[in-house]
Amino acid sequence: MVRVSDATSTFVQESQEDIRKLNNALLDLEDDPESSDAIETVFRVAHNLKGNFGVMGYTKASNMAHAIEDLLDCIRDGELEVTPERMDLIFEGVDHLEAMVNEISDDGETHTNPEATIEEIRASLEAGETESEDAADAAADESASDDGDAGSNPDDAHDVPLEELTEAVDLADDEELFRASISIDNDDSPHVDAMFVLDATEDEYDVARIVPDDDVLESEEFGGVFDAYLRTGDAVGSEDVAGFYDENRYVDAVAVEGLSGDLAAAEADADSDADDDASEDDDSGRGSGASHGTQEVESIRVDVEQIDQLYNQVEEMVTSRIKLRKIIEEHDLVEAEDELEEHGKITSSLQDTVLEIRLVPLKKIVGNFPRVVRDISRDQGKEIDFEMEGVDIEMDRSILNELSDPLMHLIRNAVDHGIESPEEREKKGKPREGSIKLVGERERDRVSITVEDDGAGLDVDRIREKAVEKGIKTEEEAKVLDDSEVYDLIFHPGFSTTEEVTEVSGRGVGMDVVNQVVRGVDGSINVESEPDEGTAITLTLPVSVAIVRVLFVTVGDEQYGVPIKNIDEISEFEDVTVESVEGRPAITHDDRVYPLLSLRDHLDVPAAEASEDDMVIRIKDTVRQVYLRCSDVVGQEEVVIKPFEGLLSGAPGISGASVLGEGEVVMILDVETL
Repeated sequence: MVRVSDATSTFVQESQEDIRKLNNALLDLEDDPESSDAIETVFRVAHNLKGNFGVMGYTKASNMAHAIEDLLDCIRDGELEVTPERMDLIFEGVDHLEAMVNEISDDGETHTNPEATIEEIRASLEAGETESEDAADAAADESASDDGDAGSNPDDAHDVPLEELTEAVDLADDEELFRASISIDNDDSPHVDAMFVLDATEDEYDVARIVPDDDVLESEEFGGVFDAYLRTGDAVGSEDVAGFYDENRYVDAVAVEGLSGDLAAAEADADSDADDDASEDDDSGRGSGASHGTQEVESIRVDVEQIDQLYNQVEEMVTSRIKLRKIIEEHDLVEAEDELEEHGKITSSLQDTVLEIRLVPLKKIVGNFPRVVRDISRDQGKEIDFEMEGVDIEMDRSILNELSDPLMHLIRNAVDHGIESPEEREKKGKPREGSIKLVGERERDRVSITVEDDGAGLDVDRIREKAVEKGIKTEEEAKVLDDSEVYDLIFHPGFSTTEEVTEVSGRGVGMDVVNQVVRGVDGSINVESEPDEGTAITLTLPVSVAIVRVLFVTVGDEQYGVPIKNIDEISEFEDVTVESVEGRPAITHDDRVYPLLSLRDHLDVPAAEASEDDMVIRIKDTVRQVYLRCSDVVGQEEVVIKPFEGLLSGAPGISGASVLGEGEVVMILDVETL
């Protein structure tokens, strides 16, 4: 991968965010074609993408965005209707834009050719226009062309009389029309600054017309002067319009003409006005430009590589602290103990800060899910209402990266196999439209993410049959499983109750990977389902990466760690009573029977013999109802847990490893899968 420049990296991040906004706004428009908010949002974002692609020199992408913008413009003006075919075209164009942004991120260049889609969009525009609309467009194009010829000459920019334009604009009783003639203070690339000025203008005013048009404004032929015809209400005067442009740092001079013929001119000196504006801002609670600058400082972009490097340093500090503590314990240095405590406070503070910096909102990885649901349901002829709640909750970036594919798989499963066809739902007395929800919630240091649907639900009898058929369970074992245990079978590798796996998903196929990923980040999965009422799958995960306090235990000559949060009680082996239950060792506590797992046997530790001096550890019932038997308990410490990657990833019984102060690597046990 070629490393792109910082400017390109920022452009890529902003474009990816804009594409996510565009996809979701298009879905809103498809659901409600009459929504003015939706059409304005999609038009504004498409226009912004077009301008940004053009400024960065990506012509193909800019042309693609331009075609989308033109189609949306006709929809906004009521010239074309929102149809499934047109929405498919727009979504196809957005997919091209997304692909090109990803290519830019990889090597700074685009390779996708969007010409075929651009031609389809242009053809759709032509096919949807009536003869009268064609005539009106031809007249408008001719006028815009004449005006465009004057784009490089400031003296020719005012060829359209204000009075003539009022007839086409159709002003309301409380509205006025103003013409602002803007001069850009940038001799090298005035078209770049003009786009920023135009975007700010469209955010503030209802822009009736731009002379010259966008094509000239964004080209190298643009001479630095353009006219903006503004439709305003609420007693806005020419001084207000002039003042708006005076505050824009890209503008050199502006003249504003109102419908009454009044002329207000403002000659803007960049240096002196900057000082005056700053003074006025201090007196009036600060203007929009100043507040925008403050927001940028408060929400800066941080290089991920720098954050990861900082986090690695925190890991080293934690390891160093472990080593220091052991030295002090061996030499009984009281003064050094006090210094270590101070060092510990600093380390903890730094650790908390870094973990907070790494937190990213869940919506960063689920923002495209509405589009995914739309596409799959449309392909399968299903009607689905998809909602997301609580996606602003934040989690560590590394955990979110791991969750992207598993969550996508759950969503695809819900659409493909959870929700029935409209006809089948009607036969069951259910609404034709199915419902899928993704809900995020945070409680202290844990986050739960639930994907629930109101579809067919899981068929426990069918799952039992398949488990026996595939040799996962014997017929006797399958019969005694309760429903929750049956649901867990869908996480078995390759398990599926469907005869034919679709291209989208196969419920169960791939769920073993979901389970491995979630377990790998110290998470858990819970499944609830009711026949014909639906299924809810909940992932419970840590907010941040695993820096946890563990109990160190020995098994023969080997040492392991057990997270203290999973431990309920530690006892000496001679203080408990071991009995045989169904041929297996167990311990009874508070009238409950707990299986006893010997770490010697389950970890296959050589030359480790059982002894009456052994220790037993009772795990919390909420984690797993079990006792663990080990040789000894040797202390506890806060450590950094590094999950395994590659072949060792998802190894049962082991959640990762930690490096102690002496450089010794200690395996951290996952008691749930041991």
